[in-house]
Amino acid sequence: MKEIKNRIAACELEYDEIKESSPASDEEIQNLSTYFSQPLPEELIAFYKTVGGIESDEIFSIFSPENLLEQIQERSDLANNSTGIIDMIIAFWGNDRPEFQEYEFLTEEQTQKINEAFPCIGWIMSEEDINESGEYIIFDKNGNFTNIYCHQDSIDDTANQLLELLVSGIPERTLEDVLEELFERAEGNLSRWD
Repeated sequence: MKEIKNRIAACELEYDEIKESSPASDEEIQNLSTYFSQPLPEELIAFYKTVGGIESDEIFSIFSPENLLEQIQERSDLANNSTGIIDMIIAFWGNDRPEFQEYEFLTEEQTQKINEAFPCIGWIMSEEDINESGEYIIFDKNGNFTNIYCHQDSIDDTANQLLELLVSGIPERTLEDVLEELFERAEGNLSRWD
């Protein structure tokens, strides 16, 4: 986590909108864990306790427990209100992603399985796509993390990728590895197409 904190500090020199949240309390983490379908990985707990969250209106939204709980409560009356990846993609698009809500590319059963298998802890807006896409940070029951890309014009590709991950699982990868890649992208040093 020290490396992540150092990286945030370095990014703030150029991107002052990237901010750390306050470290989370054990109580906040415990409250949040009840909304996840998988146990919180130790690395994520350490992140919450030391960094809290990395949040920005323009670039990052790796939510702190406090802010993620607030978002969950704001969506409590909606049909797609879990922390699962499909529901979080819908939330990212202002709770309006009919391709997922109307089961255009995934059945209701597949959607439920994917949501349960892959909780989402935040996202990054893709500026290179003129805000038409996002990347979502998910984890699995083994404590592995990855980022899922979803462009509004190719949601079927994202659905297929998630179906494949249901079978294969997320490759072994740490939260720190995922965040390092996203920092590179936010700083404009790494294009999706390099």
